[in-house]
Amino acid sequence: MARQESQREQARREWVVRQEVHRDAAEAYEARRAVSETDEQRRALMDEFAAYRRTHREEDIRRGKRPPGLSIAMHQIMWARWAEVAVEHEMEAREAFAQIVERAHSEPLLREFRASLVAVTAAAHAIEALFGDIKYLIPVQARQNSRELLLWRAFRQAIGISEDVGAGLRGDLAWLFDLRGQAAHPYTESKPTEHHPAGINTGVENSKFNAVTSGRAVDIAMSLFEYAADPPQPNGRWIERWAADRKPYHDGTIAALRKARAARSLRIP
Repeated sequence: MARQESQREQARREWVVRQEVHRDAAEAYEARRAVSETDEQRRALMDEFAAYRRTHREEDIRRGKRPPGLSIAMHQIMWARWAEVAVEHEMEAREAFAQIVERAHSEPLLREFRASLVAVTAAAHAIEALFGDIKYLIPVQARQNSRELLLWRAFRQAIGISEDVGAGLRGDLAWLFDLRGQAAHPYTESKPTEHHPAGINTGVENSKFNAVTSGRAVDIAMSLFEYAADPPQPNGRWIERWAADRKPYHDGTIAALRKARAARSLRIP
């Protein structure tokens, strides 16, 4: 059963759908124009589409979505920005981890912990932002008991991830969002020390938030970006177009982050 979207979500969906339908019309116009045989046919198509585009623009202005004159509109692709935050702090955690291995000390442990908190939560936020970027391009998602299940089903529907890959992804998302929950909604309790990947015993929180877990969190986000860059079975033309629109971010920002991660490997004793 589909969940009921809030009024704000419904308004956003209506707006996104409206813009995508306009882009569909533009593509249909170009296709028809390409096969037109006479100048008269091409002029008729141009006049028809110009009238449609003018009406569409006037309605945007009436809704307050576009100023009547010339203007510049800008936006950020938030999943790319969160990915930068995640990798930046993952690299900080790796640096501190190397110092812990070299000589166990509380100062690099604390730095690793702080950096890992940000890396893990930023990786989860990047995935949430990726969903936000496609949310209104696919049907309303059914209500789920957990956030990771909603995300898993949405990505599978939108991108067309295979069943065998999807099973592993669901487990990864469950792990990541459980860890994100522990960071954002902690339960504080003194417990015996646990093993840290650097080979020492330390507090439970440090055993959960460190360079190794940061790396796994970012790996999960990066794997989703890989599928989003080239969806195996995109859910219709809108997702295909979205993937093409976002290609510069995959080829630029995400590719650079992958290169930075590969250049600074994590050595676990």
